[in-house]
Amino acid sequence: QRGVEGWEEKFEDVAGSILEQIDILSETASEFSSFAKFYNEDSRVFDLKGLIQDQLLFFDNRDNIRFEFVTSLDQADVLAKKDQITRVLVNLISNAIQALESLDGGTIRVSLAAIGKSYTVSIEDNGEGVKEENLYKLFKPNFTTKSSGTGLGLAICKSIIDQSNGEISYCKSELGGANFSFTLPIYQKG
Repeated sequence: QRGVEGWEEKFEDVAGSILEQIDILSETASEFSSFAKFYNEDSRVFDLKGLIQDQLLFFDNRDNIRFEFVTSLDQADVLAKKDQITRVLVNLISNAIQALESLDGGTIRVSLAAIGKSYTVSIEDNGEGVKEENLYKLFKPNFTTKSSGTGLGLAICKSIIDQSNGEISYCKSELGGANFSFTLPIYQKG
């Protein structure tokens, strides 16, 4: 209104910043809303292998990233909150994809194995991995290395897996990048 010189440029910068903040707030609200739903969902028996395959079909559409699924299991029944376990898979696979976006030849390997009385799911990539100084913060709320995002994703994944009587962890992948793994108890009939 005042006709200040260069106002269009300033407006674009401010509008872009505001829209980015709105996205972050929206994502935060969505994360909390989803987390609250955990307590409303009933556990049910489902095939973890099938769930993983469904998610990989959804994500495997990038030219620069190759997906691998490694398992010798025909089926992997668990008793858990399926929507929440889906959320864990989506978050971990999305993180792996984001770690590889700037690479020409990215690889994401998802593996499923029965170890003892649990199934172990590992999502590995050939990105840079997590820096040593960030390891202790990985599953804490509000920690993120991304330019956008809430920093709640891994904390919520940990909470979901903990409440599902499993464990979640990080180690360096043999592919060179990150390896996030989680366990869920094998469903025992009767």
